[in-house]
Amino acid sequence: MNQNTISPSTYDRKTIEKNKRNQMKALYFKLCSLLPQSSKEMGSMSDQLGEAAMYIKELLERLEVLKQKRNFLKVHNSVGSNFSFRSESNASSLEVHANGSTLDVVLVTGVEHRCMFKEIIRILTEEGADVANAALSVLDGTVFHNVYSEIGGSGLEIGGARIFERLKKFIAAEN
Repeated sequence: MNQNTISPSTYDRKTIEKNKRNQMKALYFKLCSLLPQSSKEMGSMSDQLGEAAMYIKELLERLEVLKQKRNFLKVHNSVGSNFSFRSESNASSLEVHANGSTLDVVLVTGVEHRCMFKEIIRILTEEGADVANAALSVLDGTVFHNVYSEIGGSGLEIGGARIFERLKKFIAAEN
């Protein structure tokens, strides 16, 4: 066989390799087009591929954080923008109602727990609520604590749930 003659199998291999290289080059340019502009300015192909790997890892980490945030919000928003929480113990009854941006706290206790009123207001203000109106009423040995407040922004559900849990723990500790 003549040395200048290329056998069909060698020709096929060369064509296959050339097609593979062209395909890899096309995929490389497609990958580079998806990177942020600062990543495209890298010099060598290996640098750009390394940068692409780091960028993909960063995107996966951000995606995981966003998934966790979405799941948290799904759980806490499942009650909608209007919700109520209720807790009762032997000595007291606690209700937290939300409607729009307002949060109403109603605590019913015995006369011996009259000092809870200022603690309710303290917890609300610590959690970022603006107290709009507060009233304490005593009727036949029962104390009614009513506090109307506002929570700004989209944090009503999360803030309302957190306030309810703090108030519930406080009242349980007092009883």
